Amino acid sequence: MKTNYPFYGWMPRPLGVLVLLMLFVPLFFSGGTYLSNINEMAGGMGVLTENFQFLSLCASIGMSMVFPFMLPYLQARNVKHVYLGGYILLALLNGVCAIVQSIPLLAVCCFLIGFIRVALVLNTTFVIAPYLLGIQTLDMFLYEPDSPENAFKNDHARTLLMPVLYCYILCIVQFSNYVSAWVAYEFRWEYTYLLVAGMMLAAVFLVSFTFCPAPTHRYHLPWRLLPDALLLTVAMGAFCYIMVFGKTYDWFDHRSMRAAWAVMLVGGGAFLWLSAAVRQKRVLELGIFRYRYTWYGIGIFLLLMLVNSSTLFVTTYLKMSTASGNLESAAVSCWAIPGCVAGLVFALVCVFRGVHFRYIYAAGFLLMLGANLYMYFHYQTMGVYGHIIPPTLLHYSGMLVLYSVTCAFAMKHLPVRYFATWLFLMVAVRNVAAPAVGTSVYGNWLQERQQHYITRLAQDVRSDSPQFAARFMQASRLGKQQGKDEVEASCLASVLMKGQVSLQATLVAMKDITGSTIWICLGSTFAVLLMPYHRKERT
Repeated sequence: MKTNYPFYGWMPRPLGVLVLLMLFVPLFFSGGTYLSNINEMAGGMGVLTENFQFLSLCASIGMSMVFPFMLPYLQARNVKHVYLGGYILLALLNGVCAIVQSIPLLAVCCFLIGFIRVALVLNTTFVIAPYLLGIQTLDMFLYEPDSPENAFKNDHARTLLMPVLYCYILCIVQFSNYVSAWVAYEFRWEYTYLLVAGMMLAAVFLVSFTFCPAPTHRYHLPWRLLPDALLLTVAMGAFCYIMVFGKTYDWFDHRSMRAAWAVMLVGGGAFLWLSAAVRQKRVLELGIFRYRYTWYGIGIFLLLMLVNSSTLFVTTYLKMSTASGNLESAAVSCWAIPGCVAGLVFALVCVFRGVHFRYIYAAGFLLMLGANLYMYFHYQTMGVYGHIIPPTLLHYSGMLVLYSVTCAFAMKHLPVRYFATWLFLMVAVRNVAAPAVGTSVYGNWLQERQQHYITRLAQDVRSDSPQFAARFMQASRLGKQQGKDEVEASCLASVLMKGQVSLQATLVAMKDITGSTIWICLGSTFAVLLMPYHRKERT
């Protein structure tokens, strides 16, 4: 049993690896909420679409809060029992999400889904490496290397493992977006949760018959971390609420916004005071900020996710210019899969050839620059569906390169005692702070530019303009052909003209912002090339 742990002795090793890879699939289908179905979910529940953006961030907060408890959990976990308990809980939580209409209750469910999902991902990740390659992954996070050779091996293993793992996860996520959109289109959006719950029960069945039992180790919950975790969770939730609903509620003009600001400042301040005043190990080890590579990693993640928020325009442009629905838009995300694979191949080639980190980062930002440059020259009122594919491939190739290498880069230069803190920071910045800020920045930016160009374009829409008069008469005749009287036909023509102005203003605004994003990518490229690194540093 020990030679084939965690499987029974009859399990062939290739089949065991396949089972472990399959266990990832239901985890990344379960996101708490599905942004590809956001319009159907909002319409079905009669709430704002911003609520589901907030719920998605709640799941990300839950994902980040696993890491402060990671090492005691990994040392004490029983692989089979963790799987059985985790998948059953995820099945129940997805069932609750399918029938519940309360946003606060959904927020709690999404937080728990994110927390349990990452706990199971860690369970699988720290099993598959020893099982497949004989690498004791956990030792990399517990002990300092006893020699430069072992340090190099650990760094090299992390640098190879993370691109492969991230590529596999991102491919599952992109495919799940399409599946959830298809289920919502063919049936109802609630059925997506039921499908995921069924996948969780199938995983329970698979684990029950393939994983062998093992002695249960006692898990000592680090109670001293719970006040930190609670304060930080509340503060991060308030921050996400402000970023998501700021535009809708005009930042300070609504009492819920003022309450969120107060909760964020009080909770965040109390968390920082507790982290600085208490010398015992905390959720956030402030000593990690003494290392410049921590700031490098945070900065690169912030730039990456800021630029990544510009992909919102791809979906918006696709729906506006080609009259595509959610299913067609989600199908575009499937093209992200070959983009991620291409980024993985590029990252691995760079790692094996010992390419310096600075050039890998620069290549990642240049790929994202190319995606935005392509979109900049293809904005038009009558778009072509195929024009969306090349920028999708380029964008996700660059994102995978930056996404995967940054984590390993910072860990390469941090003491082992800070690894759990760094992983927490990485997920908190990458999945919570940066998407919230990026979505807020681009959303408010787009709104401001739209209003600006609507005002400018409306000045050219005058009754004495021959071009306007011709378009107005054409739209009016269309209304009369539909059986409307003179007044109704004129109203219809006015609505159509207003829609055309709004469409053109939105396209010009998106082109304007995309042009600025190109400069951000270019500036990021020069920044990562000019950052001071160790002279002899290699991947």
